[in-house]
Amino acid sequence: MGEAAVNRLAITIVDGSQSRKLIQALGAKGFQATTLDAVGGFLHDSLVTLLVGTADERLQEFFAVVRKYCPRRTRFMPMGVEMGMAPGYPMMIEAHVGGASVFVVPVEHFAQL
Repeated sequence: MGEAAVNRLAITIVDGSQSRKLIQALGAKGFQATTLDAVGGFLHDSLVTLLVGTADERLQEFFAVVRKYCPRRTRFMPMGVEMGMAPGYPMMIEAHVGGASVFVVPVEHFAQL
């Protein structure tokens, strides 16, 4: 990607289990990503933050790839220790996982040195 073409930075946080296929798909479309691994969120799951520099004109294409490879899904998990419940039968709660959080910021200057 040429230096003049980068005028947006998409900071994209995705579930760690979805990141590998997403990174491969983005690469196939000509997007380059820098990855940062982290743990966080309500479920303390593995997360990956992608830093993707792109042109404003390619943002919709970028969003389409992210939507395709990072769908939201429902997961059930134990709520915790409940008083008065039989051991071995924890109360389960529904948690929505996956998807992506994308922050797009303008890039004043981009250079590859």
